Amino acid sequence: MNPQLAVTRSEPSLAAPAGLSVRAVTRADAPTLIALCQEHSDRRALERRPYGPPRADALELMEVLFEPPFGAWAWLAEAGGEVIGYASATASFSMLERAYCLQLDDPYVREPWLERGVETALLGQALEAARRFGCLNLQCQSPQWSEAARELEAPLRAVRVEAVRYVVRMEDEIAPV
Repeated sequence: MNPQLAVTRSEPSLAAPAGLSVRAVTRADAPTLIALCQEHSDRRALERRPYGPPRADALELMEVLFEPPFGAWAWLAEAGGEVIGYASATASFSMLERAYCLQLDDPYVREPWLERGVETALLGQALEAARRFGCLNLQCQSPQWSEAARELEAPLRAVRVEAVRYVVRMEDEIAPV
C-alpha cells in the first residue's frame, strides 16, 4: 500500500488495533523482518517480477540496517504482542535539490490489520526519521497497477509525480555486455 495514500483515507473500515505500537527494528528482529519481507514479496510477486528474486542470504540487509554508515531503517508495527507489519526506508540524495531525501518502500501490513491505521503509524515513523535526519523530503512510490493504491484517495499533503521506472537487472545472463 502506498503510505502517502494511507494518510488521508476518509473512512477507515475498522478502528486501529488495540495496543498498536511501532518501533525501530533491532538485530534480534532480523528473522521476523526477513519473514515479513518474504510475505510482502509473495503478495506482490507479479509486481516484483522485473526486479528479480530476493537474495538468499541476509548479509547485505544486516549491513545496511545495523553497520555504519547506516543506509536503511526499518520499523515493526505490533499489536497485542504480535508483529503485524513493517516499513523500511533508505537514504537517497538528489543532485538537483542538492539534498538528502528518505525513500520509503511500500509498507507491508498483514491482511487482518489492513485499513486500520497501521500504515499511517508506520508512515509517521518514516516522517519522523526524515525530519530527524534533516532530509529535504520523504519520497515513496507504489506501482501504478497496485490494487492498494487504486483503492485509496489521493493524499492532501503529498504531491503525486507520474514517472516511468526502468529496472535493469544485473544477473550475468541479462546484463549488457
